[in-house]
Amino acid sequence: MCWSFASCVPYPRIHAAAPSAAPDLETLDRVREEATEGMIDFHVHTLPDTFDRTVDAVEAVRAARALGMRAVVLKGGAFETVTRAAQAQAEVGGGVRVFGGVVLNWPMGGLNPAAVEAMVAFRGGGAEGVGKVVWMPSINARNHHERFGIPKPGVEVFDGTRLLPEAREILALCAEYDLVLETGHLSAQEALALIREARAMGVERIVCTHADYDPINMTIEEQREAARLGAYIEHAYCGVFLGPDSPAERFRAWRGVSVEQMAAAIKAVGAQRCLLSSDLGASPLPQPAEGYLAFVRQLRILGITDRELDWMGRRNPAALLGL
Repeated sequence: MCWSFASCVPYPRIHAAAPSAAPDLETLDRVREEATEGMIDFHVHTLPDTFDRTVDAVEAVRAARALGMRAVVLKGGAFETVTRAAQAQAEVGGGVRVFGGVVLNWPMGGLNPAAVEAMVAFRGGGAEGVGKVVWMPSINARNHHERFGIPKPGVEVFDGTRLLPEAREILALCAEYDLVLETGHLSAQEALALIREARAMGVERIVCTHADYDPINMTIEEQREAARLGAYIEHAYCGVFLGPDSPAERFRAWRGVSVEQMAAAIKAVGAQRCLLSSDLGASPLPQPAEGYLAFVRQLRILGITDRELDWMGRRNPAALLGL
């Protein structure tokens, strides 16, 4: 195991795990509690990927089911995740729902409306209705490239202050098919501008992707503004593992966030406009279900109420997914 379930302190105790190590389902089932029953992890990374991961989709979904979770959303920076979500659902069966989507990074062609249309059109093998989420560029966003000194051009979403035509076409598809639009790794100001345009075009389901940490780093006031415009603010547990002491070398240059800071943001913005995720799966960090459980426990210690957890872990993500 890569996580100490007995530890309920506000900071994580990290033990490196082999990238291929599967979750201990018996342990997860023993610690299953009302805290995670019916909750939804909206941000889960699985292998294969272009980065080292700890679990495949089937392992991640089984672990979520062992905790009584209602659903998981699979994300991948270099591929669509509808096919693996459908396959995991078929193998694991009922008791938990699995959804996927597409991230508009360079491997998917950047701002590629055809990729969004294909995601919606997938059929067979249980893929119908599984593609629910469209993420704006993440690791290939211009903001991400600038923050981490990546010399190659990033995916542009704006031409100056105006959305590119391809971006508007993607927003139109999100409105037409009632998809969830995520802001990805756009800057805070870009994310706010995108939300305004999306709302004007009829997009109803919008999430500010892990707003608290690199490379987005939204202030509390920016989070409040995004919520006022109709977006949900994602708070993701991965943020506590970022920074110079991260066990994942590639995250040591990232600015992280503490659970205390996320709890304060939740209180400031209001749980009715917030969303909990793990954003885990990166090796050698804790596996997604384990991290999600630890996140919920630590938020409780810091004064986040069961009612607030219900909004962020159940009601809001279920509404976004149409459950």
